[in-house]
Amino acid sequence: MSFLNTKPLIYPILNGELQTEEIDLSVHVPSRLATLLGNKELDIGLIPIVEYFRANDQGKGYRVLPNISIASRGSVLSIQLFSRVPIQNIQQIALDTSSRSSVALLKILFAEKYQLSPTFVSCDPSINPATAETEAVLLIGDAALKNLGATEYSFDLGTEWHELTGLPFVYACWVARGKVELGNVPNLLLEAKNRGITQIPEIAQIEAEKLGLPENLCKDYLQHHIHYDLDESEIAGLEHFYKLAVKNGLVESERPLIFAS
Repeated sequence: MSFLNTKPLIYPILNGELQTEEIDLSVHVPSRLATLLGNKELDIGLIPIVEYFRANDQGKGYRVLPNISIASRGSVLSIQLFSRVPIQNIQQIALDTSSRSSVALLKILFAEKYQLSPTFVSCDPSINPATAETEAVLLIGDAALKNLGATEYSFDLGTEWHELTGLPFVYACWVARGKVELGNVPNLLLEAKNRGITQIPEIAQIEAEKLGLPENLCKDYLQHHIHYDLDESEIAGLEHFYKLAVKNGLVESERPLIFAS
């Protein structure tokens, strides 16, 4: 993915520190990666987890690579519902469709936590939440970070999920397609994660300048809001999200998670 929160997972590969001929890396927004994986143009993709659920439901044989995710254990910062009115007064929401998991999470939160049924329209991530035609706008990734404080009301979806369930929320995982031979790639990606996490101060400095964001914000975000493990608690949150996605008609049926061995 092209977002700031993915950089610790791939930085040692991007900067040439972790050199390998086994990985040919391409960078896109999460929804595009899901499409490329589905079209068999990628062997492994860091995709929105709801797209794994949908592929699992269709029996595509996708496998989640263990020990790595993009998750939050409370506030996430980079997935925000910006609103000019209190949540109970929201009638229509514009959705940044760059990430399909965040859209699914928002719909679940409105149904399960607030028992509200707003209407939804799509929008470009460049939208200004303060002047949008809809009362509220869902923005994710770097666009959300750039608009923090833009509206009178805002709702952090990581916080909202944790208040509802007490569990972490997993936004994305490395997912392998079908029976593709993975070789040593899972170990290389795990090594990249472990190295990248130690390099967050350097990553924050570089990316802050690129994005026009305060360096301290980028560092705090990567160190304290985003978590990169896929432990028992993250898997429990992932499984609960799967159940609620089925319950709310966002995925047809639940099947056991499949992990790459």
